[in-house]
Amino acid sequence: MASIKPYSLKSGEQRYEVFVSNGINPGTKRQNKIHKKGFKSWEEANNYAKITEGEIAKGNYQKNDVKHMTIEQFLEIWIKDYKMKVKEGTRIVHRDNIRMYIKPYIGKFRLTNYSRADHQKFINSLFSLEGKGRSGKGLSYNTVQTVNATLSNAYRKAIQLGYVNDNPTQYVEFPLKPKRPKIPPHYSSAEVDIFYEAAKKEKEPFWYPFFLLIFDCGLRKAEVMALRWSDFDFTKSFVNVERERLYRAETGKNKDSIIIDETKTPAGERDLPITQRTKFALIEFYKYFYEKVGITPLQKNNSDYIFIYTTSSSRGKIVRNRSVNGASVRIAHKAGLTPIKVHDGRHTYAIRMRQAGVDLDDIKDLLGHKDISTTQIYASVTPEVKERSMKKFEDYLEEQNKKHS
Repeated sequence: MASIKPYSLKSGEQRYEVFVSNGINPGTKRQNKIHKKGFKSWEEANNYAKITEGEIAKGNYQKNDVKHMTIEQFLEIWIKDYKMKVKEGTRIVHRDNIRMYIKPYIGKFRLTNYSRADHQKFINSLFSLEGKGRSGKGLSYNTVQTVNATLSNAYRKAIQLGYVNDNPTQYVEFPLKPKRPKIPPHYSSAEVDIFYEAAKKEKEPFWYPFFLLIFDCGLRKAEVMALRWSDFDFTKSFVNVERERLYRAETGKNKDSIIIDETKTPAGERDLPITQRTKFALIEFYKYFYEKVGITPLQKNNSDYIFIYTTSSSRGKIVRNRSVNGASVRIAHKAGLTPIKVHDGRHTYAIRMRQAGVDLDDIKDLLGHKDISTTQIYASVTPEVKERSMKKFEDYLEEQNKKHS
């Protein structure tokens, strides 16, 4: 049973302290007491008492845990026991941030002693870490923000548990965010066609329809990797996107596993039209798969994935992330193009949609963006879009002049 008592500081401010019973010491035969003070309200102290009693009941509480606990020790508990109501993809990001950046550089700090000044110094250092980031000279602005978000999230839970009273990440300052390029990396329509011709010549025939789904239909790489034949309605030329592969989790002991989750956001779950050449390329691969493997995938069960190797060395194995990235670079080189990231295929799709005059709201829905702000980068990506808009305005002015003349 816990007890909560008020006390006063020298300034006259009132605080609360908590005493929680933690069993009997077998040596002294006296009751073990967990004592923590400094709570600003009775509710805060009571919350800590309830959580601590729950930890004791589950056998998870260790004496002097908080006083001597390091940041890395708390993060291990946090990611395992408290970060449960999030998608596995989010947990993977947190684990990577902890493993690659937080644990090596500030993991040995005591949880209760890590200050705002310590954290600002840590954040500043991430921008210039030698050998880290794509440039090898430090992490990007967005990556540093995700690292900060992981630690901030963990400290919020530490405050709820009553382990600390302050979140040292709360007042951190970042340098000015670098301006995003006006036009994201992408291929022109002519370059896409050249890429496709090279993809058709690949030993494994599924690469052509695989990249059609990205460049022509705007799917995310993880969404394409999770597709099943039952997701397609070839009569209506639609695909139902409702899941993605957590390929970042398919490593180590999970290297031969297929790990599936819901789409990145609720907006990512969508029925999407596919182009005619995508439709026919998939049907051709379906026929090829039947002839090569000897069974029709849909006759086996509806969980059969589409992009399974048919060549002798990897026959029957599902496509993996590393293979996708490798194929993208290899095909680009064969086509005489500068390689771009697989995700830039979505930029290519969106930019060509914009060039075709498709409204931003429609592009947002097709891409599965959560809100229109993400889609705004395509607002005026090419001179054609601006010229078309000006032409509409001039036509309107001309029409108005005729009415009043």
